[in-house]
Amino acid sequence: MFLGGLQLYDLVIIGGGVWGTAAALAAVEARHGSVLLLEANPYVAGESSAKAGGIVTDLVWNAEDLSWVTRSRELFAAAQRWSEDNSMIRHYGMLTLFSQSQAELVQRRADGLLDKGIPAELWDLNQIVRTYPELDRVADGVRGLWTPNDWYVNPTAYATATLSAAVAKGLSVKLSYRVKSIQVEDSKVLIEGPGETLVAAKVLVAAGTWTRKLVQTAGLDIPLRPYRVQLASLNFPVGHHLPILWELVSDMYIVPDGEHNLLAGDGTQLWEHNPDDYQTTGDDAFKLSIAQGVIGLSSRAEQAGLRSSWAGLCGGTPDRRPLLGAVTDRLYVACGDEGFGVMRGPAIGELAARLVAEDAAVPHLNPNRHPSTDFTIRPGFTLEE
Repeated sequence: MFLGGLQLYDLVIIGGGVWGTAAALAAVEARHGSVLLLEANPYVAGESSAKAGGIVTDLVWNAEDLSWVTRSRELFAAAQRWSEDNSMIRHYGMLTLFSQSQAELVQRRADGLLDKGIPAELWDLNQIVRTYPELDRVADGVRGLWTPNDWYVNPTAYATATLSAAVAKGLSVKLSYRVKSIQVEDSKVLIEGPGETLVAAKVLVAAGTWTRKLVQTAGLDIPLRPYRVQLASLNFPVGHHLPILWELVSDMYIVPDGEHNLLAGDGTQLWEHNPDDYQTTGDDAFKLSIAQGVIGLSSRAEQAGLRSSWAGLCGGTPDRRPLLGAVTDRLYVACGDEGFGVMRGPAIGELAARLVAEDAAVPHLNPNRHPSTDFTIRPGFTLEE
């Protein structure tokens, strides 16, 4: 359809991360008309999605999150099948290490998983070391929660495969396309890009921590505050045999990345950062903390070296729940990952496409449910409600 000589898209999606590509595929599969995906980078999943640790776990405190993780597992598996990319998913299992002071909380979470038929085992220190001898420095009194169904997923591989599937079903794509502003009118939405103006019946902004800035160009606002997280890649010359690890006392997590590499993160900074102006490499304090943390778990880590480090931004919301739905007529958002957006991303993207098509309703996640004022940033990926 054309309007005033310009093509009128039924839906334009801004943002090509895990959430945006999932929404794009769901939209074209549901035959929502002409759909265009805009991504600022020359490839999809080039920002927050690419910088994520890729953990997929059922160990979440909110029942809605668990349902999204379950659905996302199905969508990740489907993407792996159609792309024939066997490296997309790695079935490592996850071992959560906790102290005595955290035992009651972990027990409740374990019981909740078992009640839903999800495997979970509590291990004492002997079981931990017997199963993973490399964890020879875990402190006395530490116990573990073993969740064998937990995964690692490669977010970039998923987004790339999903984009390819969506394009094959009719999606249009513009890469290296940085949106300058959005203008919502009675009958259409105008999107100002590099040297042109696009016209859409509806727009979904799924641009991660850039979402608020884009919404503000339309004279609107949402309660989203970006905060910084850090991740490092470590080389283990002697190799390793480890699962995904989550060390609750320091909130450090470790993810296997091949036989000789590990990803390790714990550098969360709970204050607002500008997505267009923040340090994208790990800082010195983070690197030291990671080195001490990993060496504190395994003597083999003394031979490890730092390959690289980086930082990304997560989107915080007042209640730690996503912002999903219409900000105003014709303009929708899907944002507020709270540090665990990848594991829920395919399901949330799918839901966002349904919200735009008015095939679903989640009023409790309405982006206007809280005022767009400052609030205390709290991480969402915790065991505490």
